[in-house]
Amino acid sequence: MSFPPPEISSISPRVVSFYGRNHAVLSGYNLIDVTRVRIQRDTACAAQETPVWNNSGVNLTFHIPSTNYKGVVRVCVTLPDGSCHGNYRISYQSSPSCFRTEPNSTWFSGKRTITLVGSHLECVEGVIHSHNPQDVILPRSRNSGILTYETAAVKSTQQSFLSSVSLKVANETLVCYTSFKYHPDLEFITYKSLRTGYGVLITLEKKKDELEMTTAELSVWGINDGKQHPCTMISKEASHEAEFFICHIKNIPNIEFQELMIRYGDMTVRLGPLSLLHQVLHILRLLLILCVFVVLVTICQWQKKLSTEKKL
Repeated sequence: MSFPPPEISSISPRVVSFYGRNHAVLSGYNLIDVTRVRIQRDTACAAQETPVWNNSGVNLTFHIPSTNYKGVVRVCVTLPDGSCHGNYRISYQSSPSCFRTEPNSTWFSGKRTITLVGSHLECVEGVIHSHNPQDVILPRSRNSGILTYETAAVKSTQQSFLSSVSLKVANETLVCYTSFKYHPDLEFITYKSLRTGYGVLITLEKKKDELEMTTAELSVWGINDGKQHPCTMISKEASHEAEFFICHIKNIPNIEFQELMIRYGDMTVRLGPLSLLHQVLHILRLLLILCVFVVLVTICQWQKKLSTEKKL
């Protein structure tokens, strides 16, 4: 039989680690009769061949096998008559590693964007957390030094817990040597609105936690008569017990919002203004904190005075 000669235009990925790569994609022309992909380091070494599947004639899928060396290898595609066509190159390089996550925590409901920092991360196929090793999370983006992904939600739990991070590379799981912490979801307390010319300034109060949330991770809308008015984030401030996110709703008439709609990760929260009872309790709590502070300062001054008198 006569077969039209196949051509290789690209292989994705073009750079892999020692462990190879599952489900690589080869693109080109006249590929419909291709049965295997051949990978050879040089003419002195035996070639490795791997079968193909999902062959559409212009794309096909195959596994890039593992190896014990790094460097450039030649790739060609074989036909039923044993001939091999094409002279594409792919590179084997060192194993991926990671040493830091930014941030190093997430909330229980998941979908927080995490950045892994390390080396050769373009070869990583997925991220695994030790509390759920069966769930392989696919990267959103990756290059040699940085990989981003979104955390998965965890089942209902009341306490924070640690989970280590591993990398899925072909058929291997590589430990990252960094821990990752899950915390309860964010707790929003109340909000205040202030009219400013042709807009409204919103100050959203949230209970302080260890999540170190940024303004870029939070979206807020003011709700009036069912209509949503987006609030543009301006800044974040913090005290000992709370965090305050400040945003601005522009070009809006003088209206009152019945509630705020707050979105972060995969969670949507609706927050109304504090009732009169809650406002009183909130003021009493602040007064109690102030009283404790005054008592502590008084005790310290009394102890200092007593110590001075003893010396005299």
